[in-house]
Amino acid sequence: MKYEPEKNTSVIELKNEPKLSEHEADKIYNERRIALVPYIKDFVSKSERWRGKDVSITFVERGVSSLVSIIETGDEKVILKIPLGLNFSDGESIFLRTWEVSGVKVPHVIEDGVLNGHSYILMEYIDAPRLEEIYTDEESLQKNIPEEMGRIFHNMHKPVAEGYGRVMKGKAEYREFKLWLNGSQMKTMIDFVEEKKLLTEEHGSLELARKILLLFIKKEAKSSYCHEDFGASNVFATKPFTVFDPNPVFNHAYYDLGRSIVLAMTKDGGNRAVEQLIKGYFDGKPYNKKALQSFILINAYMKFPYWYKTKRTKLIAKLQEYLIKTKHLLED
Repeated sequence: MKYEPEKNTSVIELKNEPKLSEHEADKIYNERRIALVPYIKDFVSKSERWRGKDVSITFVERGVSSLVSIIETGDEKVILKIPLGLNFSDGESIFLRTWEVSGVKVPHVIEDGVLNGHSYILMEYIDAPRLEEIYTDEESLQKNIPEEMGRIFHNMHKPVAEGYGRVMKGKAEYREFKLWLNGSQMKTMIDFVEEKKLLTEEHGSLELARKILLLFIKKEAKSSYCHEDFGASNVFATKPFTVFDPNPVFNHAYYDLGRSIVLAMTKDGGNRAVEQLIKGYFDGKPYNKKALQSFILINAYMKFPYWYKTKRTKLIAKLQEYLIKTKHLLED
């Protein structure tokens, strides 16, 4: 639904200002973050939901690609999330609702719409810390949390989707996997990584990985609702765990699992976390190791440009080391 202002009598207090990123690569998001503040105040003041109520708005500090605020009255807290991208920003409510129906615990979506050209989601506030806030990497491993997350992740991928890539007007950007794999955005990222020599044949053959994936998807052309940022920073420590903050994308489940393996390998005890994640995900059943390794390599090409621009050299080095050690999985 499109947001239409209407008169109200709410009293609104801004508790803070949005936190800005210090990286030049995030400049456009910073500008959009600042520009949205008055529209959020106007949205709250004109909404029937808060008519005649005293309302406070607190901007959440974490997160770069979205502006997230807690809207609070004397008897209610809700989350207002506004993705800062313009082209692929309307899929989160679709994904959260799909996962909720399939039995995965997620924040309940109250409403969604458009605010000043940006999609927005109004959703349930979860009063719990994130897993990474209460457990160290070692404590998480001792409690087998990655394994439990793997089981949840597998359930998230059960609903069948159509197409590949970002969400555009509720549908996938690309009809076929090969179109996504050969897309202009992918080419830009690969060119950047190769120009900076962040990945070479030492880390695994990109050409071989692409061939493996094209053959794999030809045999198993199943697309899933992918989170693309599934890890301890985006799971609340509830019972059962609550999954939130996806970067909605349609793709094969192995793509999403490969992405989470890339993220896990940047943490302490990364290898053990990956072992637990895979154990929980596949539950001892056989899987295509070549295809999974190919998706891990593809995800490295996708993550490295931003990590390089934001000077996250340690993350790059950790993943480079992992790819060297697992390169044989592409070739076996």
